[in-house]
Amino acid sequence: MRWRIAIFVVGSLMLAQSAHAQVDLSGMWAPMPRNQDGSGLTGDAAGVPLSPAAQWRAQSWSPEDFDVAEWVCRPHNFDYSLEGPLSRLRFWPVVEEATQKLIAYEGHVEMMGQQSIIWMDGRPHPPENTVHTWSGFSTGEWEGDVLVVTTTHLKESYIRRGGLMRSDRATIRTRWRLIGDYLQATSVMYDPVYFTEPYVRSTMTWRRDPAMTLPPYPCEEATETAVERGRTPHFLPGTSPLPGLNPNITDTFGTPYEPRLGGAATTSPDYIKKMKTLPKPKEVQQPEG
Repeated sequence: MRWRIAIFVVGSLMLAQSAHAQVDLSGMWAPMPRNQDGSGLTGDAAGVPLSPAAQWRAQSWSPEDFDVAEWVCRPHNFDYSLEGPLSRLRFWPVVEEATQKLIAYEGHVEMMGQQSIIWMDGRPHPPENTVHTWSGFSTGEWEGDVLVVTTTHLKESYIRRGGLMRSDRATIRTRWRLIGDYLQATSVMYDPVYFTEPYVRSTMTWRRDPAMTLPPYPCEEATETAVERGRTPHFLPGTSPLPGLNPNITDTFGTPYEPRLGGAATTSPDYIKKMKTLPKPKEVQQPEG
């Protein structure tokens, strides 16, 4: 009889701890200062484990891509919008009325008015050939007091606005953690096409702000481009004039040219030793603003 009581007590404590660990992420969240585009040198891919295909694409990219008709009102993906300065965020729960069981969290981010649903009811991800969207398909599960969200079925999009892309086969795992009145998210990106290894994108932080307003982000289509229809702006690899891809220009830190091409080696702290032996360009581009 005693062992049955002991098992009951232990089981009850485990359930209580599990229930206690699941915190409530709902509310209004104001972003802390951040920089989603690296050093600020357009084309700089240092610290990103780009595959050869991704390096080629980054070197071919032209800023005029944003001026073609197909990009008018094209939204950022939800995961990229989280990193920007216009990333005021709101989370709210979706609850089953009869049982009051949490089914999902819905999220809305200010940038481009993107929304995402994080399914919490154990449903599986859909088949690979299911339609891909700007927010993808997300499921969440608790690891203690950390909500681990797995997102698939995303459209292809950039991870920095200077030509660094991820493919539509990418999987993103984001760890959401509540620390007092602060909400922290760390994302790890897995992409078999454009990365040679997982990429820890960043750790982002928001501060709870119940009085924060979240304005709409309307976009009205208009023709405001000098790029004629049918032309695809690009540069041949090795010919880009962008600062990050120019071997004669550096940032205020004096970053050499080679690491700015990216690759798995540049993500290792040991690479700093090699960087110190590389020649530094003399021309420095000052950051904007």
